[in-house]
Order: sequence, then C-alpha cells, then structure tokens
Amino acid sequence: MKKFKILITIGAVLLSTSCKDALKTVPRQSISAEGALSTLSGVQGLLINVYNALQQSGYYGRDLIIQSEVLSDNCRITVSNSGRFVNEYSNVFRTHFANYTISYDMINKSNLVIDNVAGVGDGTQAQKNNILGQALFLRALVYFNLVNEYGYNPQHILNGRDAGVALVLKGVSALSQVTYPARAKVTDVYAQIELDLTTAISLLDNTNAKTLVTKAAAQALRSRVALYNAEWQNTIDMATAAINANVGTFVSTATVAGYSSIFNTKNSPESIFELNYEVSESLVFNSIQSIYQRLGNSPTSATGYGDVVPQNNLLNAYEAGDIRKTAMLAPVTKSGEPVFWVQKYAGWGGSFGVDNIRIIRVSEMYLNRAEAYSHLNQDGLAQADVNKIRVRAGLLPTGATGAALLALILNERRIELAYEGHRWFDLVRQGANIVKDNNTILFTDTRILAPIPQADLDVNPQLTQNNGYN
Repeated sequence: MKKFKILITIGAVLLSTSCKDALKTVPRQSISAEGALSTLSGVQGLLINVYNALQQSGYYGRDLIIQSEVLSDNCRITVSNSGRFVNEYSNVFRTHFANYTISYDMINKSNLVIDNVAGVGDGTQAQKNNILGQALFLRALVYFNLVNEYGYNPQHILNGRDAGVALVLKGVSALSQVTYPARAKVTDVYAQIELDLTTAISLLDNTNAKTLVTKAAAQALRSRVALYNAEWQNTIDMATAAINANVGTFVSTATVAGYSSIFNTKNSPESIFELNYEVSESLVFNSIQSIYQRLGNSPTSATGYGDVVPQNNLLNAYEAGDIRKTAMLAPVTKSGEPVFWVQKYAGWGGSFGVDNIRIIRVSEMYLNRAEAYSHLNQDGLAQADVNKIRVRAGLLPTGATGAALLALILNERRIELAYEGHRWFDLVRQGANIVKDNNTILFTDTRILAPIPQADLDVNPQLTQNNGYN
C-alpha cells in the first residue's frame, strides 16, 4: 500500500491509501497532503488515483455507460434478470445517474494536482506541464459529465432553469478548507470546461500512451464539448486536429473481423483515449461485460448476467447488411427469451471482466464533424465524413442533403456509438423526447435531469434541487 489518495467525503477529509505502486517513495499507510504534494512522484501518484477512480464500477467501469443506455431508447432489461438497472430502464422517479459524490472526489484530487504541481521541488518543466495538462483534462471530463447529468444542455434550457453544478476549482486537504458553493449556471460550467481544455491543449503533446491523456485527447474532448454547445466550427476544427494527430487511426476494413478489431484489442487502434484495466483490476460481476453478456455467450453459463440487451427500436435502426449488427450482437436464448448479447466488451484476452474502456474514438470525431458540417449547410463535407462510417459498415454511401442528411448522421451516431454510453446525452442535448419500447419520457419531464443527492443538499444550504424533486 504505497500510494496515497485523498478522499473527500461530506463533512470529513480522509487520507487513505491505494494498492498500486505509482508512488514508491513513501512507505507509510498515510502521509500529509503537504508532504505528498511537494514532489513530482507525489502529484503523479494522486493523478493516477484520478484515473483509478474513473475505472470504478460506479463510473466508467459500468454504471455511467449502462445507465445512459437503459435510461434512453437504446437498451432494455431481459425478462429473467439479476435485478440490476431494472429501475433505470423503467425510469423510476429518482432512479438516475448517481455519481455526484464520487465526481467531486475526482475533481478535488484533480484540483490538488493543479494547485501543487508547479511548486514541486523536482522534475522538469515539461514533466510538470504534462501532469498539469492531464489534470485539467480530467477535471473537464468529470465536470462535463456532471453538468450533462444534473443540468440542461446550454441550447435547450427548459423554462429558464439554467442551474448547472457547483464549480469547485481549489483543492481541499483539510476540513477547514471545505466551502459550500451554489450551483453555477450551465453556461458558466461549460465556459470553465472549455478553458480547462484549451489550457490542457497548450500544455500537452502526443507522447503519452493513449491510456493517458494526450493533446489529441484534449482536442477530441473539446470537439465533443463544442458539439454539445452548438459551436459548429470549433467542433470541426478540434475534431480535425484530433484526427490528424494519428493517436487513434480509423479502421476502414469493411468486414466483421475488421470492425470487431476495434473492440477486441486491448489498446484499440481507434482509441484516442481509453482507460486501462489489468487482469488484477477485473471488476468481475460488477464489470460492464457481466451486464452485457455471459462468459462465452453460453445461455447456461453462470459467469455474468447478460441483463442489458438492445431495445427493439434500436434493432430496427440498423439497415439491412450492416456488419456492425453481426459483429457486435450475438443472438442467444436466455431463459427462453431470444435476445442479443452485446460484444463491445467481451473480456480482453479471455479474461472475464477485463476490458479497456474506450472513452473517445476516432469514429466519434468523424461523426462530430459530419454533424457540424451539416448544421453549417456544408453537405458535401458532411457526406464525406458520414460515408466513411457507412462504407465501413458495409452500407452504401449517402447522397442525402439538408434535414434528411442530418437525420441520417444522427442515426449513424446512434448505431456506431451504441452501448458506449452516449445515447442519453445525445438525446438530451437535442431537446428530444425519449421514446422507448416500454414508455416515453418527454423532454419536459422531471426525470430528464438527475436529482441532486439529499445528503449534499442537507450539508450545503447553497445548493438547490432540480425542479420536481422537492
């Protein structure tokens, strides 16, 4: 236990340890924040702890991705199931994203790195810049997810309800430093995210592995943020920069095996940023693989649940001959029910529950750019980008224009990024109703936004609850 992590909880500050060996210079169970953050290895250790936190099952390791799929119109729960995510699929009141507290833990750790890295007594300026750029990216990523879970999209703020989430930009390592800010406006949160990413881009290069943050990853996330904020030219410019960096390369082979190689390779050729999992870090039954399938696709296997499967309206969105359906969906019978088990997380190297999570792929950049081109009435450029995705899927290139082209791009985005946790956010950023197999959630419904946890409201009198949850 040779690496520290600083865990902020409501009303307490706890110094604890982590099991990895990134910080080998302090062989103690706990150390002071001041001592730990005065060395390069100390801030590196805390930075790695943020990556570790992203991996947990309550975040990208399972819940953030699965909840987006089942809250939306993409996935459903099988008739015979383990009881997981049943309420999310039915959009039961108050059942929603639930990562508010752990998100602020990650933000605080990022803040501590940002606050302290410039003053460490060792390391080169290039090393410090790299660490600072990564921490700014990670803070931006977590805030981006938070503001889209608990606030409306900047372009579709309902009835003037413009509250986002609280902006906390200074690290806390002692109880006396804890503050209780009000929720910032959605537009202000977006502005901070954009500032963090712009600064990160200026500090980073592309020498890191794709399992760490690179300049291309910051450009790619900036493209995603711009897309959500209807900044069409910024969407194009940042997507282009991320593509041209060649950190991730587009897989163009139009075969089932070629498409599958994007997802069954530990370091995916298409990844611009992915979270690394070693065999020792398997989440086992709490893994994303366990929810999407049973090991070996055997309906009699006891390893894994296979509870989350495509809704009919998603299956109907695939065109005839689309190799993505063959590559990513395995037809099985589960307890007498014909279903498809998702193969995007099939256990790397045959290890159950071990999949690198692809946070940003090159294909998303082409889809971002296609959508932005379409909004700018540059149909030829939009067609060129979306047709890269279509032709690889074994489909004919489109010659659609105008509104028909935009609708096709959005459908391609749905299918290409299905099961990866984008769908709920894509629908909400468009101000769309959620039309599911089992019900319809209107955009005006309270359940479009997640409720602020009551424990946080009790501690911080400056916070306000989302409308309808009072």
